[in-house]
Amino acid sequence: MGSAVARSDGVLCDALAARSLSPETDAELVAALAALRAVAGENLEAVVFFGSRRTGAARADSFSAYDLLAVVQSYRPFYRALRAAGLLGKSPRLLAFVSRFLPPTQISLRLASPELHAKLSVIERQAFVRETSRGRRDHFTIGRLFQPVRLVFACNEAARAVVLAALSSALVETWRWARPWLPPAFDAETYGRRALEVSLSWEIRPEPAGRAAALWSAQRAEQIPVFAALLAELERLAEVRRIAEDPLRFAAVHAASAWERLRLRGYFVVSLARATARWGKHVVSFDGWLDYIVHKASRHSGETIELSARERRWPLVFMWARVFRYLRRKRSGVRDGRGRPGGTRP
Repeated sequence: MGSAVARSDGVLCDALAARSLSPETDAELVAALAALRAVAGENLEAVVFFGSRRTGAARADSFSAYDLLAVVQSYRPFYRALRAAGLLGKSPRLLAFVSRFLPPTQISLRLASPELHAKLSVIERQAFVRETSRGRRDHFTIGRLFQPVRLVFACNEAARAVVLAALSSALVETWRWARPWLPPAFDAETYGRRALEVSLSWEIRPEPAGRAAALWSAQRAEQIPVFAALLAELERLAEVRRIAEDPLRFAAVHAASAWERLRLRGYFVVSLARATARWGKHVVSFDGWLDYIVHKASRHSGETIELSARERRWPLVFMWARVFRYLRRKRSGVRDGRGRPGGTRP
């Protein structure tokens, strides 16, 4: 890889702030955030709104949750406050324990009204900063936060600065893991779309194949200015150069090596294994996790999925064959960002 990517400059920070600090207009979500802040108190440092409902790519229904990431000072007091308010049925001690492994921890909350379902990813500040940096342990957090997000709450200016720096880091880090699979020449849109394709190709998700194209269509207007600023910063750092015939297109200064590609494949394999291991956490932390996943898969596939009594009783034992069949059908006949058949990973 080329030289280390430094901290982003003012142009990139301004573009990121324009994308991430726009006011929230969803009245139900605003009310839900107020309820969460009132319950959690000072232990809640920030809340980031991300995912398909943030970009408008999701079809809203009772199972279409708002994806929120809560940055907290300490796990156990946060869960204890939710339990005391009747928002959480799980043991705060148990949730605090499992939260030490494979952060963030996802919990299901009904906030402000029974109709608003929040899928809350809870993470302590130190882990949040690490998981959006070069020192991250897997791709789970950074793979979501380089996409359009909105900082919908920060307890003070210091917390706001920490979140914006982490979001900037998540964006800059796309260069490290997407670079080997970029085409020889690329503009901001090509870069952003390819980064999204690479990221999603290494996740086990219930969405159908072709989801990357649908997500990019929903987020491109917000992402293109941010990636244009990133490419200008990478040019300043001598990571990319402009193509003389087309100043809006760039090429990498240093070609990716075979070792770099191999190392990144290893990174994604480890990340995929850790993401799969999180399913065990969901059983502990997420109320109604099985119905949520089944409904989401049914909605995106257009098929009605009915589980047997055995699968419902021991899902982590007997559902693997169904999962593998679903993923095989999902990838069948699909082309990835380079047009190769079968939805193969980069």
